[in-house]
Amino acid sequence: MLSLGVRFFNEREYIGDYTVLRKAWQGVPAMGRNNDLIDSGASIASTARVLGKVKIDRDALIHDFVTIYPNVRIESNVEIFEGAIIGKPPTVTRAVARQVSSDLGTTTIGHGCVISPHAVIYTDVQIGDETLVGDNASIRERCIIGKQCIIGRNVTIHYNTTIGDSSKIMDLTNITGNMIIGSHVFISTLVATTNDSNFGLKGYEESHIRGPVIEDYAMVGAGANILPGIRVGVGAMVGAGAVVTKDVPSKKLVIGIPARIVKDLEF
Repeated sequence: MLSLGVRFFNEREYIGDYTVLRKAWQGVPAMGRNNDLIDSGASIASTARVLGKVKIDRDALIHDFVTIYPNVRIESNVEIFEGAIIGKPPTVTRAVARQVSSDLGTTTIGHGCVISPHAVIYTDVQIGDETLVGDNASIRERCIIGKQCIIGRNVTIHYNTTIGDSSKIMDLTNITGNMIIGSHVFISTLVATTNDSNFGLKGYEESHIRGPVIEDYAMVGAGANILPGIRVGVGAMVGAGAVVTKDVPSKKLVIGIPARIVKDLEF
């Protein structure tokens, strides 16, 4: 049984008619939260947990078993599906070389975003308007993601990473920490990126832990591997399965292991 506020809906009545279910949820008030930052036009499942200071704007829709930590802003028309975690504080053990700062800011989910089931978005993350975050995706602290992006299923985006507007990162791709991705970039499935040429043997020092830079309109094919500090230029293309060990100039196609330039691109 699905419950929202003081009204109840039997999910079986709406199987095969998602539009009817969504309409039934709209306008059901957030109840029992004791939080004047939650707009009365937001809809929150009774099984969702809203912890501490959280701002939720009008027409946001929070499904069952979502957890929202303090210092989160959820803007209007956002939909967060079952089991997602928003604003999670990072934790470490002595096994981790990189220490986590205690000075972390607010997590903001922009207008019209969709956060899919079981996605985990950490604290101090900014997600632009109308971005889709897929099932089981993980976005670590101090990341900025632009508007109208797609973050696919099981994508991992590590700390201190910036992604520009209208970029798409497909399923099962690993985006390493301290990485920059421009706008209108396409990164296909199963792409690997790394940020430490020393395999962790020298500990964590920000100056030598640097991920790749992928500039605007670049494209990366399925299964490619881009090594630390590599720059992929504007409009460049990395072929499927390539291992990129050198910078890729703008508007060049590279393929192979190691990747080599095979063609100029004219678009």
